[in-house]
Amino acid sequence: MAKRMKSIALGIASAVLVLAMVLGSAIPVAQGEPAQKVVKIGMCGAFTGPIAPVAGPWNEGIVDYTRYINEQGGIDGIKLEVIWYETGRSITKSIIAHRRFLGAGVVLEHIGSTVADAMATTFQRDEIPATCLNALSPGQITKPMWIFNSFTDWPTAFTMTVKWIKENLWTEARPMRVGAIGYDHHSFWCGLDGTKYFDRVGAEFVGREVVPVAGCVDTSVELLRLAGKKVDWLYLTSYGASTVTIIKDAARLEIQQKGIGLVAAPNTLDECTLVVVMKDANGWYSGKITPNPTETERLPGLVTLCEKAKEYRGYDVEKVKGFYIAGWLHQAAAVEAIRLAIEKVGYENLTGRAVREAMVSIRDFDTGFFYPMTITESAPFITTSFGMYQVKEVNFEPIEYLEPLPSLYMTPEEFLRAL
Repeated sequence: MAKRMKSIALGIASAVLVLAMVLGSAIPVAQGEPAQKVVKIGMCGAFTGPIAPVAGPWNEGIVDYTRYINEQGGIDGIKLEVIWYETGRSITKSIIAHRRFLGAGVVLEHIGSTVADAMATTFQRDEIPATCLNALSPGQITKPMWIFNSFTDWPTAFTMTVKWIKENLWTEARPMRVGAIGYDHHSFWCGLDGTKYFDRVGAEFVGREVVPVAGCVDTSVELLRLAGKKVDWLYLTSYGASTVTIIKDAARLEIQQKGIGLVAAPNTLDECTLVVVMKDANGWYSGKITPNPTETERLPGLVTLCEKAKEYRGYDVEKVKGFYIAGWLHQAAAVEAIRLAIEKVGYENLTGRAVREAMVSIRDFDTGFFYPMTITESAPFITTSFGMYQVKEVNFEPIEYLEPLPSLYMTPEEFLRAL
């Protein structure tokens, strides 16, 4: 028995010595390798669902810009990591994604238009800023702002588009009759807030028609109703699958041949839609926040963007979509805000609040692939303008890039002065 106990004791002692040797050799190595500094960013994915044709390329652009920045050394050696969760723009899934992102320690999120109104106060409470592939709607307004949109707001886009048409394309003395068609989404409904100011620009709003977001298979009745109201111009606000249906139905019904002009809200008609509808879009006018990838003379940084799209995705220039460029743009704004925040508070003290404060301090930030960016508390937008284009021979031909536009929702006095 004594021999057995002595054997067990020797075995335990040997195990302890071996463990000490292992730990002793491991500790110096761990101490000699400092942990990699990483900043985490959350991204709500939408590679599925009716908005996927436009949201998917946006998500890809965010990921690819992150890879590009990391290849350049990150932010002074600090790497960026995108954590993403597929939501399909579901509010329920986006709330779950947000909780996961908080647990992972993100300092900023990229979200979609469907959930922005529902979650604005959530981002405010949790002190996490978000960029949103959207224009501003009233439900996103907090004090201070925590959601930063692509563009000013929907009624500004609608009103300023009508103003541009009246000044550049309309030749008759009478007021121009305008109708609207769009999907059942706040982007469409908010846009109608601008119609009360149409008389200031010499236009008359004669009515609207609404189609489903998902399962939109025919819009003939809606288009014919508007044509029956003798509209001169028809304004479209819709994204993804429903846009395809509306454009193809308008071509089949020969709406343009009836003397009705067709114009789309910013990026409603973009490259993602054009590759599907093809010649049926010829003649349409379209606002575009993002430039054509071939506009390198004005924006030389697009050369690098397209080279990386080819390297990372195998995309030729003609396959680079406007929403892919928008992904680069949103992530560029996020990275610049993070850089400014680290510069001010340091990596160790980096928080969502610090990133938010930095976001509204961005001034004349030049990405090279877009116009210089300035973000403020009263203009919490990545851009305050858009270009007017026309589709000719299945290509977007640039006409004019509009001057910076004030927001009806944020700066109503400036908006009225601009009319």
